[in-house]
Amino acid sequence: MFAQFFSIGLLVLLSAMLPGPDFALVTKNTVLHSRRAGFFTSLGISSACLVHVTYCMLGLAILISESLWLFNLIKYLGAAYLIYLGIVSLRSHTSSKITLNTHKKSGLSNFSAFRQGFLCNLLNPKATLFFLALFTVIINVDNLGPWKLVLPVELFLIITAWFFGLTLVLSHPRVLNYLGKMEQYISKILGVFLIGFGLVLTFARK
Repeated sequence: MFAQFFSIGLLVLLSAMLPGPDFALVTKNTVLHSRRAGFFTSLGISSACLVHVTYCMLGLAILISESLWLFNLIKYLGAAYLIYLGIVSLRSHTSSKITLNTHKKSGLSNFSAFRQGFLCNLLNPKATLFFLALFTVIINVDNLGPWKLVLPVELFLIITAWFFGLTLVLSHPRVLNYLGKMEQYISKILGVFLIGFGLVLTFARK
């Protein structure tokens, strides 16, 4: 059982490390706002993953995977939200260099950062299909017994730890001083990435 939990945890960690909307959003909120914003965005992402895990364990993900209209609804909502975040990032203006001192101030509230991370992951149908595959091909929930209560906690902690680590690296003074040299481009680049992810998601097939 320990080996299975280790394998599952490693697979989820590798999946979280892949560049995607979650990665771009945490980077944007950490670099352009604050370390605290990055932490709350990370918590929003891992909380959404916990929702995915919960309904997969209840067998509800199959309904989403077999329902074309429901899959498309989630897909288009997620794509629209990513494009919206990207446009907001493109239109944002920074008036001071990104340094350790100015980085302590953020125009993004804790709730807004959490909500962005939560919706970004929750409305991503690829996350739904990933966890569906995880709980149908690799994990047999019926064989977990009481361990099924431990698995969601394990996955939540792994995803949170990864994005917390990413936030800490991006908010390090040396990294911020380096990024400050590209201040005027960071918001635009990350905005383009978010819009790009949204467009890719729009044309994604089930």
